[in-house]
Amino acid sequence: MYLSKIFFYFFIACLLFFVSCKNQEKNIHSGIIDIEQGLQNLTRLKTSDFGKTIRYIPLETTNDGLVGRNPVVKVLRDYIVVEYGNQYSAQACLLFHKDDGRFIAEVGHSGQDPESFTSHFSWTDETETFLYFQRSPNQLVKYDMQGNYGGNVRFSTSSLASYYLLNDSEIIGYFGGMNQQGKTNSFSIGFFDRDGILIDSIPSLFPETTPMTPDEVVNANILTAGGRGREIFGIWGYTGTMILNYKNDRRQVIASNAARIWKHDGNIRFKEEFVDTLYTISDRKLVPSIVFNTGKYHWPVEERLSTKNTNERIFIADISENNTFVFFQCIKGMNSDAPVLYTGLYNKHTGKTRISNNSDAIEDDLTHFIPFTPLGLSTSGEFVSLVEAYKIMEWMEEHPEAKNNEKLTFLKGLDGEMNPVVILIE
Repeated sequence: MYLSKIFFYFFIACLLFFVSCKNQEKNIHSGIIDIEQGLQNLTRLKTSDFGKTIRYIPLETTNDGLVGRNPVVKVLRDYIVVEYGNQYSAQACLLFHKDDGRFIAEVGHSGQDPESFTSHFSWTDETETFLYFQRSPNQLVKYDMQGNYGGNVRFSTSSLASYYLLNDSEIIGYFGGMNQQGKTNSFSIGFFDRDGILIDSIPSLFPETTPMTPDEVVNANILTAGGRGREIFGIWGYTGTMILNYKNDRRQVIASNAARIWKHDGNIRFKEEFVDTLYTISDRKLVPSIVFNTGKYHWPVEERLSTKNTNERIFIADISENNTFVFFQCIKGMNSDAPVLYTGLYNKHTGKTRISNNSDAIEDDLTHFIPFTPLGLSTSGEFVSLVEAYKIMEWMEEHPEAKNNEKLTFLKGLDGEMNPVVILIE
């Protein structure tokens, strides 16, 4: 019996060692992100927690490339994409060089012609050759990185996904919020060929419920991209948010185009809303990879519309990752009238989770510039932020000594009418 126990424990130890080695080889990092402990032991984050160096890229200001207020920024390997506007104002997508911020072109346009988009929010393919835009009801139109129209993809589904991941061989769409498929054929992830034909899907992780009807809506509040939505709901609400209040004390917060699927180091990741597991998609199946331990703050998926007894519940909002970190934001009491936003870092190498209250500014202890506001990660793994020029000028009025800082030479010649400055930390 004693030898049997020794053999059993030896077998388990070898198995764990083997799994650990395989995880390192594939870079599929299993682990637990301890939200409960992190919220009970809040910390103050600094820029040095995100990386060792900061790079500032002032975007070139030209008549053709003027960036509007409250822009949304995406940083690719070689390009910076800036989008602004909403359904009530002019929409535009501008492209800049990542190396020096030079303006390249305006990409796409809104309108009624066959080459126009209905939303300026864009995705890029794996090689970053094209930018893709939604065209209702079921198309993506694409443009190359010089702003030239490159055709369209017409999908076999009746509606568009809320987020897309475009690989060489297929297009993966996440159907969430108002884009969720019907009750009898419900799925969260759709796999399409390059012609838009649905070839496979992953069922919705939500329990089947009776769909809401319009007469149940009491009122709706739309928060446009880049403004109030980001202040309240962080990066998850960065591209626009809709708050629907229903009868019987129910509320639904829907973020437009929130990233729920992404690719990192060859692995396709998926995180469904109100589900505390981060999955890797392998062979079009979900493989659990990382668990968010929300503990006493857990928000059961079947109570996701409730406004009662949910003020202490935690909603895992935005997630992205690089080789070192899983970066995330979470919201306590999202369905309340006073939600609280938090920012967190999970270190893959140490397994440690650090969380700060988003109201606590992230001090720039590397170059002593304006507090850092992370907006996610670039496709190269850099932490991204964007600061509009007029906000920098307001900050400089209170910090005139910044002009003499050798690390902030880009401030020379800057004025409040210029385009924003993109900030990268790695």
